[in-house]
Amino acid sequence: MLDPFRTLRMDFDQLWDEFFDMGRPAFSKVAAFNPSVDVTETGKHIVIKADLPGMEDKDIDLEIDGDLLTLRGERTEEKEEGDDQHRRVVERSYGRFERSMRLPFAPGDKDVDTSFRKGVLTVKIKKPKELESKARKIAINGE
Repeated sequence: MLDPFRTLRMDFDQLWDEFFDMGRPAFSKVAAFNPSVDVTETGKHIVIKADLPGMEDKDIDLEIDGDLLTLRGERTEEKEEGDDQHRRVVERSYGRFERSMRLPFAPGDKDVDTSFRKGVLTVKIKKPKELESKARKIAINGE
């Protein structure tokens, strides 16, 4: 009869052995960096926020071509000169990234406002008049 936990036990044993093997890092695979992005919409704007921790504005390239918005950059590992580091656990990710998204319209140059604070890039894009929300509050009459 096959042991359903055999593979799990083998993976755990390997992880355990790597963790205590001081000659090599516990987790040697570093995932590629891919920033998390939130897209929200208000009556007059589309707002995009991207988490770019550890980056500076000079590391980021934002481009709009027609209705295609593209965010590019590279998050590099911080290394200190002459410091002989032996990694034990590496969970943070690094590398080049590119995220593109189609907008429901092609914004003009003056319709885009950006800010970069505390590792968060905010892109605020003004919607054209025809796409602005026409919703309005209606009073509810009580008794």
